[in-house]
Amino acid sequence: MSFSSSSLKLIAAGTMLADHVGLLFFPDDIGWRLLGRLSFPLFAFLIAEGYRHTRSVERYSLRLGMLAFVSQAPYTLMLFAGGMPDVALNVFFTLLAGLLAIALIDRFPPTQSVPIVLVILAAAELLSFDYGAYGVLLILASFLFLTHRGRGALALAVLSIAESSVLLPDSLSIQFFAPLAIPFLYAYNGAVGARIPRVLFYWFYPVHILVLVFLWYLMHW
Repeated sequence: MSFSSSSLKLIAAGTMLADHVGLLFFPDDIGWRLLGRLSFPLFAFLIAEGYRHTRSVERYSLRLGMLAFVSQAPYTLMLFAGGMPDVALNVFFTLLAGLLAIALIDRFPPTQSVPIVLVILAAAELLSFDYGAYGVLLILASFLFLTHRGRGALALAVLSIAESSVLLPDSLSIQFFAPLAIPFLYAYNGAVGARIPRVLFYWFYPVHILVLVFLWYLMHW
């Protein structure tokens, strides 16, 4: 079995939807959240693959930045509804930071790129990006996977296991299951597949959150 980029997008979006449904409506059923662990590694890989094929990193970054700001209000509402009131920045900020980190490392020598990437990693933590520095590193590991599959897969697995251990030193968080996405990356065939309208794919994130939050408030009115 193999997957096109469109197939990976659909799987990423579907597992993200399951994750958010579980967060809001089935908080005691961990299965939904475990399924959702597949989502971010797939999105991270799609950002790396998107960088490789984009004609303009600047326009790509602008799209991600716009969606980051548009999605923030729905995302904040979801966090409050899900009992997670600490304000955080949504995943599009993380994807944008990862894209910029890839561009820096790919275009500039380490002496110039690494210090700036370290600043990006620190900002992702200090500003509470969704997934934080771990998320940015996962996108960089996905870029490595495109050229060195073995080393990239190892980096993806080690990062997720380390992140789950750091979050809960006495046990493992659900992020421990993120490496289950790696077989999907190995099955990627490099084809585009059935084209998904860019607008539909990007706007799925804020729109589905708004719909879920609206349904949640209806149930708790």
